[in-house]
Amino acid sequence: MSHLNTLSAGYKSHPTAIKKQTKAPIVQNPTKIDPVAFSNKIKAWHTDGNLSTKDVNYIISQLQTIV
Repeated sequence: MSHLNTLSAGYKSHPTAIKKQTKAPIVQNPTKIDPVAFSNKIKAWHTDGNLSTKDVNYIISQLQTIV
């Protein structure tokens, strides 16, 4: 009998199959932010009209989900 090629044969030995990652992931040090300067910047944006009260409340609600 002749050998039958099936579609499943390609899945078992596909040449571009994803290989297991052997290198450790690169961890970058996060940038430190001064919270006082950041809050002053938000206040300035609000005073200048770049942020509405609704925008500031949204930022506050998102920060509360972190803690």
